[in-house]
Amino acid sequence: MGSKRIWISTEPEDPLKDPSSTSCSTLSLRLSSDEIARLRNQDTKNLLRNKKLYLILDLDHTLLNSTPLTHITPEEEHITGRQDAYEGSLFVLEHMHTMTKLRPFVRTFLKKASEIFEMYIYTMGDRSYAHEMAKILDPNREYFDSRVISRDDGTQRNQKGLDVVLGQENCVLILDDTKKAWTKHKDNLILIDRYHFFASSCQQFGLS
Repeated sequence: MGSKRIWISTEPEDPLKDPSSTSCSTLSLRLSSDEIARLRNQDTKNLLRNKKLYLILDLDHTLLNSTPLTHITPEEEHITGRQDAYEGSLFVLEHMHTMTKLRPFVRTFLKKASEIFEMYIYTMGDRSYAHEMAKILDPNREYFDSRVISRDDGTQRNQKGLDVVLGQENCVLILDDTKKAWTKHKDNLILIDRYHFFASSCQQFGLS
């Protein structure tokens, strides 16, 4: 029988665990289909007991906008030295040669959403980029913990799928700007307007 990689959140077994510490850990395991089905049922029951659902969040053009530093236009160069003016929403990542701008009010959204959802990041970016963006969005690991899925973790090329998410499909909502990434899960998808901050992002989609 084949196996698949899946992301699992495990509740702590110690009842005396400090409640101010992280309430769960997340593991990436390869499991059989039968074991995945069993864990999905169990995890969904636990989540519904806490009156929550699953929310899968795309990164680029949904929660943020990134561009290579080499694509910054002369008209945009002035913003590289004015990060303070953007109130903690603009980041220059020299080690990745990237600049990232968070979508307005994204931190407020994540805080509110975490009250009713267990959230995943799911991006077509590579693993190192996905985890770097997770650090920016969730520096204290309050929202995603290790529930960060990249294109390196998916099972279908150029597609996103819920087979790597621990949760029953009928309990999952997806927020993404790209419909074609979710051809097998259109009923779960909430399509969001693309967020553009950088000129290169607009040009990518034929916008002036």
